[in-house]
Amino acid sequence: MSCIQYTTETKIYVLTGSTDTNCNSILFINTGTSAVTIDAVVLQQGQQLRIDGNENEILVKTYYFTFATGGTNSLTIVYKRYL
Repeated sequence: MSCIQYTTETKIYVLTGSTDTNCNSILFINTGTSAVTIDAVVLQQGQQLRIDGNENEILVKTYYFTFATGGTNSLTIVYKRYL
């Protein structure tokens, strides 16, 4: 049985924007105080959205996110990518 190697990458966004995935799983964490909307899913402060793939699957999608007004904008995204 062979192991499948992967790495993780973490990015922090403070402005409205988008991110390409090309990963096996992705985790969105609202680390700010203002709400953030990710493709119509609203995350309040401290909430998370995780999308996991099965073994050897790759998610190929662009996610768009916007921040509500009033508060601190901070969206942390963690990607799991195969090597």
